[in-house]
Amino acid sequence: MMVRRFAAMAIVFALVPGVADARGFARGGGGGASRGGWDFHGDTGTHSSTGPGGTNRTTTVNQGANGYNRTTTANNGQYSRTSTGGYNASTGNAYHGSSASSPYGSQHSSTTGNVNTGNYSHSGSGSNQYGSYSNSGSGNAYNRTYSGSGTATNAYGQTYHTGTYANNGYVYHGAVVTNPVYYHGPAWGWNGGVAWYPAPYYYGGGFWGAFAIGTAAAAIAYGTIVTPTNVTVTSYQVAPESPGAKLLQSYQLTQVPCGPPNLVVVYGPNNSAICAKPNNLVAAGNYSVNSQTLTLTSEKPAS
Repeated sequence: MMVRRFAAMAIVFALVPGVADARGFARGGGGGASRGGWDFHGDTGTHSSTGPGGTNRTTTVNQGANGYNRTTTANNGQYSRTSTGGYNASTGNAYHGSSASSPYGSQHSSTTGNVNTGNYSHSGSGSNQYGSYSNSGSGNAYNRTYSGSGTATNAYGQTYHTGTYANNGYVYHGAVVTNPVYYHGPAWGWNGGVAWYPAPYYYGGGFWGAFAIGTAAAAIAYGTIVTPTNVTVTSYQVAPESPGAKLLQSYQLTQVPCGPPNLVVVYGPNNSAICAKPNNLVAAGNYSVNSQTLTLTSEKPAS
């Protein structure tokens, strides 16, 4: 378990740039504050400096027994950037965020992760004279799963949607099928704004219903499907009021047993799958679920 925790910590550090930056900063690897002897192992306070180009930089660090929080702000005329990062050893939570603005545009990004569970999520947005973009996604470092989506609008008002899905090392890119119900909602809007993560020992992490793996007596088997990785997955009837039920209701899909051809095959969290009849909103084919936005992404192997 300790080896697994260290492995997850390494992955989350890689996914959360603020943590990696902070560790290099503590070693004196870069930044104005580090040249002044700043040490995250014991120092707490604020350090300010002015670079040769006139950039004013201020870093504030709060160091505790269980972790740290760090904020750095840099300004130079109309250019500014703020980055934050932190880690709590008692909870395993790590985070990093940044925002920047200039006469040419603005940008914002945020990433959170947990070294104990392996769960992580991110979001980002930006805009300039050429258009705007936004993206978000979530995954788990232990089982190598990830789902994310992005939207970009150009200066002519044209909007494009993309999606990425990864499962056990297999990565797919495809077009996002807009959710008719939650399209204008915020992240996790379908869940009241509260982040949803797969629960261990439940089929699909509980996405399709609260029934445990191996004891699915409360669920009705709905055929089987062979995944693109040649794994046979047993499908189960979606439980009412589950996230999966909300997904089907949003797209007006009716679940049917897996097996026959020309169905909508939806791959959910933790190697789960369900099938439905195609309709005017969703054509027959393979799809993955972005649980953050409750949207479907068509699966196309990455080139």
